[in-house]
Formats: sequence, C-alpha cells, structure tokens
Amino acid sequence: FFFFFQAEDGIRDPLWSRGLGDVYKRQVSTQSTWDSDLMQGNKLKVLIVFAHAEEKSFCAAMKDACAEQLRKNGNEVKISDLHKMKMFLPLDKTDFTELDNPSYFKPQTEQGKANAKHMATFEPQLKEEHEKLKWCDVLLFVFPLYWFHLPGIMKNWVDRVLSYGFAYGHAEQPATLSPKKFMFLYTTGAPKAYIAKIEPQIFTVINYAIAFTGMTVLEPYVAYAPAHITNEERVKYLEDVKGIMNGIDKRAAFEFHIQFQPKPVSYTHLTLPTKAQVQISVVAVSLKKKK
Repeated sequence: FFFFFQAEDGIRDPLWSRGLGDVYKRQVSTQSTWDSDLMQGNKLKVLIVFAHAEEKSFCAAMKDACAEQLRKNGNEVKISDLHKMKMFLPLDKTDFTELDNPSYFKPQTEQGKANAKHMATFEPQLKEEHEKLKWCDVLLFVFPLYWFHLPGIMKNWVDRVLSYGFAYGHAEQPATLSPKKFMFLYTTGAPKAYIAKIEPQIFTVINYAIAFTGMTVLEPYVAYAPAHITNEERVKYLEDVKGIMNGIDKRAAFEFHIQFQPKPVSYTHLTLPTKAQVQISVVAVSLKKKK
C-alpha cells in the first residue's frame, strides 16, 4: 500500500530549504538569559501539553509530578490536556473562522494570513493554544510512545499550533519561539532493550521539529514499561521526574546526530510532471500489467 502526504507547502518554491544546518543556527545559547532572569527572582512559565486518554495512567502521574514540582518551586504552570479538550481534529479548514482563499485550501498560507491578523481568524480553542505557547518560557510534552512517535492527537497539536507565521517562517525570517525551551517525557509499553536501538532516531525526529521553531530542545526523559515493573521502580521514575523539574533551567541541551547533513539543499531544479507525462506513465504501467 502507499501513503500520500504533503510536505511543507513551500517545498517547490524557489527558496533554499531550511535544513538541519538552519536548525543548528537557531539553537543559540540562551542559558545566560535564563541565569540572569532566575538570579533576579523571575520564575518560569511552563506549558505542559499532555496526551493520554486515561487519567489513572502512569503517564498522567508523570504529568502531575511535573506540575507539582514546578509549582512547589514557585513557577506558573498551565496544562493542555488534549483528550479532555477533545483536540482530535487534524489541521483542516475548520481551524479558521474564515479562509483567505475558500476555493483552494493551502494550510501554510491560511496559517500565515491568520497570524498576520493577530490570530483573529483562528477558531477560538486553537487561538487559545497559540496564546499559551506565546506565554510560556518552557514547553513540556508528556505522552505515551505510539509506534515510535507522538500520539496522533499530539501530532495534530504540533501541526496546528506550531503554525506558519507564528512558530516559523521563510529562511530569511528569524525563528519566533527563541529563547523558549522544550523537553519531552514519554512512557513506553516495551522495556528499554526493545526501544534503545531506535531511540536516537525517535529523539532526533521529535526534537528536530521543535528546534525548527528556534526553541532550545533539552535532553528527553523516558519511563520504560511502567506497567511491567515494581511499584518501587515506578516511584523512582516519579522522583526522577521531580528532580528534573527541580533543575529544569540547568538541564543539558539535546545534541543532534552528526550524520545528518547540515547544509541547505536547493529545490529550484525540481519541476512537477506535466499532464502529458502523467498520462504516459499511466499508459506504461497499464501495458506492463497486461504483459
């Protein structure tokens, strides 16, 4: 079977790709700014985006441990519980109260137009999520790992809230979410031995998307197979989480893997096939099947 999906809308525009090299450049050091703020007694504003349907899950306990410790330290915390909020919809026309071009829906363009109007044309819940992200100093994702990635409902949040013109723009435009920091914490169903080999790729794929916005991404935390360990081990996980939150401002930044090419790539040489070329391809496939 085949998956058909759309990459970034501007991929065929005559622009330089914002490749991993641009992500590296966006990962500027913000520690001095944070240290200065904390020395002056300024507390952090933290947004926790949570994606688990069960309130009694260990994943929910991790979310609660994060919020409890952060608040205990005097920080301000807001929580977006995506299942409670019923944010199930993917990026769609319904994200907007009005469309700039009703005859042809181009998500990136509509997001840019909405943000140019100070988010006025985003539907109310989505506008509120933008405001939360704008407000926070630290963004935390807490979720169960589904098929080595974010749960669908959280990926929808990323697609809809890290919007064009708000979280990112063209290559010549500065990243708009710096100097915010980001960290994710997740639970797994399988033990570490089954996850460890692919974990570097999991970390990189998720962090790459967030780093693209200019946020500094921090080392993630994983609670492996909490359903299959002792209660003492689960308590240890929660204590670890509280310890991390206690020193979140000092947590090390995530290091991207060097095998990724940091140079930008030009797509200007690419062209779409003509209608005639498509028809020829279809005929060729049909003849091959008959043989």
